[in-house]
Amino acid sequence: MKKNSTLERETIQVKTKKPLKELYKDVKKPVIRTLLGSLLYVAGTLIIATQADSLAQISIGNFTDILPILVYALMCVIGYIFFYISVIADLGFVDLAARIRKKVWNKTMHLPLRYFDKEGPNQVISRVTSDPEYSYQPYKLLQLTFTLVAFLLIVLVGDAAIPALALILIIGFIVTMVLMFVFAKYSERGATYTASKLAALTAFLAERFNRIKFIKAMNSEEKETENGNAFIGERYEAAKYNAMALTMVQFGQTFITFILFTAAFLFGALMIKNGSVKSTLALIAFYAYGNNLILVFQFFAQFPSVFAMTRGGSKKLVAIFEEKEENLDEGRPELAETGDISLENVSFGYTDQNAVRNINMMIPKGKVTAIIGPNGSGKTTVLRLIDRLYPDYNGSIRIGAEESSEISLRAWRDRFGIVSQNAALFEGSIRDNICYGVKEPTEEELQAVIGLAGLSDVIESHEGGLDFNVGVNGEKLSGGEQQRVAIARAMLKNPDYLVLDEATANLDPLTEQKIKNSISALMKGKTSVIVAHSYRTVEGADQIIVMNNGIVEDCGTPEELMERNGYFRSFAAACAE
Repeated sequence: MKKNSTLERETIQVKTKKPLKELYKDVKKPVIRTLLGSLLYVAGTLIIATQADSLAQISIGNFTDILPILVYALMCVIGYIFFYISVIADLGFVDLAARIRKKVWNKTMHLPLRYFDKEGPNQVISRVTSDPEYSYQPYKLLQLTFTLVAFLLIVLVGDAAIPALALILIIGFIVTMVLMFVFAKYSERGATYTASKLAALTAFLAERFNRIKFIKAMNSEEKETENGNAFIGERYEAAKYNAMALTMVQFGQTFITFILFTAAFLFGALMIKNGSVKSTLALIAFYAYGNNLILVFQFFAQFPSVFAMTRGGSKKLVAIFEEKEENLDEGRPELAETGDISLENVSFGYTDQNAVRNINMMIPKGKVTAIIGPNGSGKTTVLRLIDRLYPDYNGSIRIGAEESSEISLRAWRDRFGIVSQNAALFEGSIRDNICYGVKEPTEEELQAVIGLAGLSDVIESHEGGLDFNVGVNGEKLSGGEQQRVAIARAMLKNPDYLVLDEATANLDPLTEQKIKNSISALMKGKTSVIVAHSYRTVEGADQIIVMNNGIVEDCGTPEELMERNGYFRSFAAACAE
C-alpha cells in the first residue's frame, strides 16, 4: 500500500466536526493578548490621526512659535510607541504555537509503534516543528479583523481627498528601501537564532523518532517528554526573539520614515508661508489616511490565505490528537514471577500480510536461545513481540504462567534489556547514555558495569572521560565503542530477560570478539534471546530456533541441528569459510 501523497495529506479527514475546538483543548488561548495588541495598534493610529489638523496648520505656516511642532512630534512619538508595544499580540501567537507543539510532542511520545510505521519520519517531525505555526492563524485573523474595522472607521470619518503626492511617496519608498538594508542585520540575527533553534529541535526529534522503539522498550516516554518540552521551550524563546527583532525593525523603519515625511512637510510649510507654494488641506488628508487605506486592501488580500492555512493546518494536528495512545499502565502493575517465555499460535503482521504465522516456541529460563534464519524470516519480529513493542498480535505470549495481555506494558518492558545492531545512543555524555532508562544508579553500580562491559579503556581514551559527549547518534564513538556503551546500559538496568538483535553485526573480527566477551558477562545467569547472522555468535547457545518465511522450521541444540537441519549446516559452513 502506497503512503499518502501530498494531496491526500492536505485533504486528510478528521472525525470531529469541530477541529479547532479539539486543537485548542486544554491549551491557554491568547485572546486577551490578541485584543490588547490590536487595541494598542489602533490607539497608536488614532493618536497620530488626531494630529492631522495640527499638521495641516503647521504645513501652511499657521504657527507663531515652535510649541505646536513639539506637541505634534511628541504625540506622534507616543503613537509609534503604541505601535511597538502592540507586539504583545505577536508574542501571544508564538506562545500559542509553543503550547501546541508541547501538546503534539506529548501525544507522539505515547502513540503506539503502528502510528510511526504508518507515517513517514518527515511527516511526524513536521507535526511538531512547522504545523503548529498554523494554530495561531484564527487569532491573527481576529487581530486583522479588529484592526481593519478600526482603520475603516478612521478613513470614513476623515475628510480624505486624493491629491498628487508622487514626490513624497517616491522619497518614502527610497528611504524605506535604504532602511531595509540598514536594519537587515537585526532581522538576520532573529532569523539566524530562530533557524538554529529550529535545527536543534528538528535534530532532537529526528533522533528520538528514529529511536522510538528503544525509548518504549526502556519505559522512557516521560523522560523524553520532558527533554522535548525543553527543546520546544528554546524554540519558543527564539521565535519570541525573532518577533521582537522584526517589530524593532518595523518600528525603526516607520519612525525614521515619519521623520523624513515630517521634514518634507515642514519644508513645504515654510515655502507655503513664504508664498512660494500654494497648498490645500486635501494634501494633508491624503498623508494622514492614505497609508491606512493601503493596509485595508492588504488585510482583505490576506483573508483567503489565512482561512486556507487555518483549515489545512488544524486538520493535520487534530488528526494526530485523534490517534489512540498506548496505555502503559493498563493491566497488573507487577510481573509476579520469572520463568520460561512461551509463544503459542502467535501471528502478527505490520500490514495485511503476516510477518509471522502461528508460531510456537519456548525460551527456557536462564538459558541462551538463538534465533537464526534468512532475511525476512521473522526473527526481529519475534523479538519485538516478546518485548511487546507491538501488543496487537494474535495468540498467546506468557512468562511462566503470566499472560502478557494481563500485565501492564510498563511492568512487562521493565523486565527486558535490549542490545541491538544499532546501539541507540543519544547526544550527551557517555555517563548519560549508560544511565539512560535507569533510575538514579549509584557510582559503585556504574563503575561495576563499566568494568564488565570493557569500557574502562574507552572512557580513558576520550577527553572528559565519562563526561565525553558522544555526538548525535553516538557518531564520535566507533561501532565497537557504541556497542560496549549499549551493553553497559543493559547491565545497569539488570533485566531478567535480554534481547540481543544482531549485537555484533558489522564489526571487525577483533572487535566482535571483545564485544562477545562483554555480552557473555551481560548474559550470565539471565534468560537471553539472540538473533544473529554469525555462527560464532550462536555456537554456544543452549537452544537454536530456525525460522523461515514467518514460521518455526526447526528447534534444538547446535549438535542436533547439525545432524538434521540443512540450513543450519550451511549457516555454520559459511562462517567457517
